[in-house]
Amino acid sequence: MKKTVIQSIWDFIGFPLSAFLLDEPAQKKLGLTTLKERRLFAVLPLLQGNVLDIGCGHNELIKSYRAKGRQGVGADVFPFEGVDKIVDTTKLPYADKQFDTVTIIAALNHIPLGKRIAVLNEAYRVLENKGRLIVTMINGTIGYLCHKLMWWDFDQGEREVDWKEENYGLSNKYVTEIIGKCGFRLIKRKRFVYGLNNLFIFEK
Repeated sequence: MKKTVIQSIWDFIGFPLSAFLLDEPAQKKLGLTTLKERRLFAVLPLLQGNVLDIGCGHNELIKSYRAKGRQGVGADVFPFEGVDKIVDTTKLPYADKQFDTVTIIAALNHIPLGKRIAVLNEAYRVLENKGRLIVTMINGTIGYLCHKLMWWDFDQGEREVDWKEENYGLSNKYVTEIIGKCGFRLIKRKRFVYGLNNLFIFEK
């Protein structure tokens, strides 16, 4: 998935509007690439084999992956429209080493603090040896500003958010350390969306 030069320029010019002023339908009407679509552009080329997306939301990632004839499951604790499986992510209903890739896209910060290690341990368990865990995350300061400045908020608009247990975002150090504690090895980290988001690739 590659954007044209013209689309990239238009997205850059319209970024302040898409980040803070326009909701997703309005962004699409103006031909801007939404944040969800930017994540798809970043993550889809990295997926391999059978994929599990933990915290899938409306399941856009797995739907796009399956449209390419590939296999994957989108799981979430909340009954978003489009989710494949509503599950307790601390006790995934899948066999050991069932998946080649596990993803947690813009969702690690929304896993309650007291459950993050358990969820990551489950991701490790269901992942094949040498399989990849792919995570995207915004840092806390930028995440806080985005949540406060947007007049719409997908998280708070569709489900109840407990900010005592959840975070607006997470630092690169925190993400690397907590996932490393669960046995994963960081292979690569790169920035996207003009450096405001981070993509991590870990290996089991």
